[in-house]
Amino acid sequence: MSADQPDIRPTPSSSTPTGTERVSRGVPGGDVVLAVDVGGTKIAAGIVTMQGELIDRDQFVIDHDQKAEQLWTRVRELVEGQLARAREHHNMRPVAVGVGSAGPITPNVDTVSPLNIQSWNAFPLRERLVAATRLPVHGDLDAKALALAEGWLGAAQGKDSFLAMVVSTGVGGGIVLNGQLLDGALGNAGHIGHIIVEPNGRRCACGARGCLEAEASGTAIAAITGRPATEPTYEIMQRTGRLVGMAVASVCNLLDLDLAVVGGSVALGFGATFFNSAQEALDESARMAYSRGARITPVRLGDRGPLVGAGAVAIRGLRRSGRSS
Repeated sequence: MSADQPDIRPTPSSSTPTGTERVSRGVPGGDVVLAVDVGGTKIAAGIVTMQGELIDRDQFVIDHDQKAEQLWTRVRELVEGQLARAREHHNMRPVAVGVGSAGPITPNVDTVSPLNIQSWNAFPLRERLVAATRLPVHGDLDAKALALAEGWLGAAQGKDSFLAMVVSTGVGGGIVLNGQLLDGALGNAGHIGHIIVEPNGRRCACGARGCLEAEASGTAIAAITGRPATEPTYEIMQRTGRLVGMAVASVCNLLDLDLAVVGGSVALGFGATFFNSAQEALDESARMAYSRGARITPVRLGDRGPLVGAGAVAIRGLRRSGRSS
């Protein structure tokens, strides 16, 4: 079973929601979890059922000039709005909060220090969310949350070992090995964005040079080209794919993996050009007998994945704590 599925294995719904879904007011819907996704560009919140359906969501674009408390105020308003939607519109009962956050983090998002949100350095996110919601809060890295989602309902269903990646404003990763989501000492295992792909390359926000994040993230692409990542040249799409493929090959060679599922606005926005280039680089660099033939594929859950993943983090936390119904 992949991605800690014994902890989060509700039976999937027969219907797969696309975008924001609504259910009828006044029809009791049971328990749900509040999902929060903290990215480098935007912060989103949504309502996720125990079957993994995203039934409501909202988001805002981060103002990077805001101070820590100003940003938190916007997050609290977002969260309170979604909790109200769950109770008043959907007639459902929120029972926990799940968070997927850009990193680094400390365990269970006690503190978060996203490299692309400078005002949130060691910000006590879990404590603030507990106070705002009066619910148990469970958190993890955003890409690790995505790994849970894709192993549960997405492109990695049935896989015991795989890599999940986000290539967006930043670059993150989550690794499932022998059915277990890897944590590491402080919860940051899988941070593929800080594999070196260009020795003596661009300076990364982490302080090193040539990290994948410093060369292939949306932030890096804008800095390299002088244009937003939404306006790439063909050469940039190819280069980004190749760098990601090289990094994926290193992980596959190291950990005996044969599948990487990749999401995020850059990867999905660049589309076939990105994925074809990534696969070519993976084929060239994964040459061990066990890694030869490894595949890189888009996530199946699309833009729902981050919030479904944060919901999966909450459901896993409930199951582990024995508080689920």
